[in-house]
Amino acid sequence: MKMIKALLLAAILLLPVAAFAMEGEQQVEYTQALRDGNVKMVKKYLDSGTDVNEKFFAWSALQIAANQNQLAVVKFLVERGAEVNYVHPMTKMSAGQMAAYDGYTELVKYLGSKGADWNLKLKGDVSILRVVRDTGNTKMVDLLISMGAKDDGCKEEKCF
Repeated sequence: MKMIKALLLAAILLLPVAAFAMEGEQQVEYTQALRDGNVKMVKKYLDSGTDVNEKFFAWSALQIAANQNQLAVVKFLVERGAEVNYVHPMTKMSAGQMAAYDGYTELVKYLGSKGADWNLKLKGDVSILRVVRDTGNTKMVDLLISMGAKDDGCKEEKCF
């Protein structure tokens, strides 16, 4: 009898996880909504139980939206509890760093106002200032410095 109760309890505890797991087609639809700025579709998924911090090949929803300059989706995700400073395990880039690299000024200002850490180091212990400076975007460099970014980290010609 104890074994049956334990199995039932395990099934009940696992049910919510299984219920919210997305199938391949749903993942494609959701990530496309993030890229396209479709707040209504993103809301539908989050309201139906999708975790705001779920990862897709280690990319967060916030990173996917930020990479495409989707400010409305980014704001919605942050309001729903998205981790602003989540760092991709391979690139070591956060959503804010991705936005800074791509020159998305309004997105950078917004994420900065929500606690983006501009001093997180990228792959090779490189600062976001170095990377943005290398793109030639001096206005973004100035903006990042005004928000507390430090010009530290690897200074070598090749850091990784």
